Amino acid sequence: MSQDFLVNRSNLAEAKMASAVTPVAASGEAVLRVDKFALTANNITYGVAGDIIGYWNFFPAEAGWGRIPVWGIATVQSSEHPGMKVGDRFYGYFPMSTELLVKPERVTERGFFDAAEHRAELPIVYNQYSKMTVDNGFDPALDNHAMLYRPLFTTSFVLDDYLADNDFFGADSVILGSASSKTAFGLAFMLQRRGGKKVIGLTSAGNVDFCKGLGLYNEVLTYAEVESLPQAASAYVDMSGNGDVLRRLHHHLADNLLCSCGVGVTHHESGLGQGSDDMPGAKPQMFFAPSQIVKRNEELGPEIYQQQIGEATQAFLAEVDNWVSIEEHAFSDVDAVFHTILDGASPTRGYVITAG
Repeated sequence: MSQDFLVNRSNLAEAKMASAVTPVAASGEAVLRVDKFALTANNITYGVAGDIIGYWNFFPAEAGWGRIPVWGIATVQSSEHPGMKVGDRFYGYFPMSTELLVKPERVTERGFFDAAEHRAELPIVYNQYSKMTVDNGFDPALDNHAMLYRPLFTTSFVLDDYLADNDFFGADSVILGSASSKTAFGLAFMLQRRGGKKVIGLTSAGNVDFCKGLGLYNEVLTYAEVESLPQAASAYVDMSGNGDVLRRLHHHLADNLLCSCGVGVTHHESGLGQGSDDMPGAKPQMFFAPSQIVKRNEELGPEIYQQQIGEATQAFLAEVDNWVSIEEHAFSDVDAVFHTILDGASPTRGYVITAG
């Protein structure tokens, strides 16, 4: 029997483990055994925005319940596809489950696309699976890092690219909400590499020392100190989704706020996008990384763009172990780890679930 970790779509705090018949591959299909996956605040965002962006549609579940997508590694367990060999390992988008049935297309030595009918209208970026070989850029010693940081740092890279692509909307300062989150300090890492902008972190009082210790922020303020933000041309990148902070920041900076970009919902309890239409400053917009990736792939070509992301990722990974330690937990612990992250995990730790 397969095991699925399900969450209540209307109340993420309610979760359960469910058993299902292990899938059997038909002609042209393959069954992947999920070996490991990472769990971060990013996955909480997937759940909060599940109906808005369509994250629930990747891995359907019983009515009222959902399987939150995660980034992980899986091994081909059985195959009825000539290009998919038993034992091959792939990195990509998986459910919090022990198996996944896929319908591979465009199979190459670099990977494949899942052409399952229910995924046909979903963003292609999430349907792509990469073969985990050294020639394809995967270091076996960094499996946990790949799961934990690749998707988050890719978002950080693409955010930096998006801001630069738009001349930072005329801003001199970039303010990052939930500055202790991995996506936020990944973006701060890119902004400092680029140079030329003041990078300000907003975080909870308990995470101030962590954020200052990163050495990536020019200034770190608590959420209580929003009204102390300097009156300068600013862009706000909101990883927290905290509606109260968003409103206060807009009213404080007013016309000095030239960009208000929503990315994550680390403060899921405050709701998603709870600003108001009459807030002064730039109108808040949700950032969707695949749109910028598609744009840049068309402009630069996918190989060049992926090379740029890869080089930046390697530079980031060379530093990140100085800031965050990775913990491995068994699949039986997934509920406890999920709720730890839901309640607000320490930024000094990254979590990997071993399912295989």
